[in-house]
Parts: sequence; structure tokens; C-alpha cells
Amino acid sequence: MRRAGAVATEEERRRSRMTSNRLSARKSRMKRQQHVDDLTAESERLRRENEAMRAVVAGALQRTRALEQENRVLAAHARQLCAELLLCNSQLRLLGDVAGLPLDVPDVPDHLVQLYGGLQMAPVVMPLSPPPPPTTLQLPLEVQVLLQPDLMDAVGMLEF
Repeated sequence: MRRAGAVATEEERRRSRMTSNRLSARKSRMKRQQHVDDLTAESERLRRENEAMRAVVAGALQRTRALEQENRVLAAHARQLCAELLLCNSQLRLLGDVAGLPLDVPDVPDHLVQLYGGLQMAPVVMPLSPPPPPTTLQLPLEVQVLLQPDLMDAVGMLEF
């Protein structure tokens, strides 16, 4: 009888093991499915994050291009202003020489001439703005007379 009990016990163990294996396999499948679901969710999150980063980079590139264009325009304007300043200074010196009066015309700083005056570029057409208000530089009376518009037109020395 012992054999029958041992066989029954062995059969019960086998069934118990099969049931346990089935439960373990089910848990393993569920765990694997949960892992796949987690990876899918992470993948979607990273895809959205990547799209957001691409949008930020595209915006930054667009702003960079706009700033580079603005910088080119400002540099061209600075070159034009430097050239005009150099021309005005030379005209004032020439006027002082012709009038026989020493004019203290300050030089354009070297770093500005190096940055903006030394480059030969095609002139940039900019709308003419009214001249700036006169500075505190006091010119001798003889030079002030020479700078009157009707006299300058008659002499043809300066062109503004």
C-alpha cells in the first residue's frame, strides 16, 4: 500500500509542480508584457521629447539667422558711417587749410578705422537722415561764415 500512497503523492507532486509552473509562466508573461508596455511608454515619451527639442533647435536656428542678417546690416551701416566720418574730417581739415585757420579735428580712433574704415565694400544705400544737432565744438567765426550753406554751394568745397 505504501506504493499506492507513494504513487499518489508523486502524482500530486507532479500536478502541483505543473500548476506551479503554469502560474510561474503566467507571471513571467505578465512581467514581460509589463516590461514591453513600459518600454513602449518610454519610447513615446522620448519621441515627444525629441520633437520638442527639434522645435527648440529650429527656433534657435531661425533666431540665429535673423541676428546674423541684422549684424550684416549693422556692420554695413557702421562701415558707411565710418567712411562718412573720415570724409567729413578730411573736408574740415581741408576747409581749415583753405581758410588759413587751424581746426582741431579729432582723428577717428584706429580701432574703428581698422574695423570699419579699411574694408572696401560696395556702398550701402541708406536713407539720408537729417544731420545730428551741432556738437559743442566752437568753430572760429571765419569758419562758421564759410560753412553757411549758400556760401558752400557757391564755393563748391563741401558736399552734404
